[in-house]
Amino acid sequence: MSYETVLEQIKTAPEACLEEISQIISYVVYRYEKENEKQEPTPQLASAMLEALQISGDSSVKGYTDTKELFEDLNA
Repeated sequence: MSYETVLEQIKTAPEACLEEISQIISYVVYRYEKENEKQEPTPQLASAMLEALQISGDSSVKGYTDTKELFEDLNA
């Protein structure tokens, strides 16, 4: 669909509908922008990701391959 087609449709709409049409267009543009924006991690998430990366490379930190063992240690 082209801009010209949309404009022709808007031109044929009753003037009483223009506010609603404007709101719908604004919502569609807003939704498009939200879906296509790059989402940056929050500072807290970025910090947690960095900490997890550091821990994963630290041989002095105990790692788990079994969730049962992990929960046993957490509940001890």
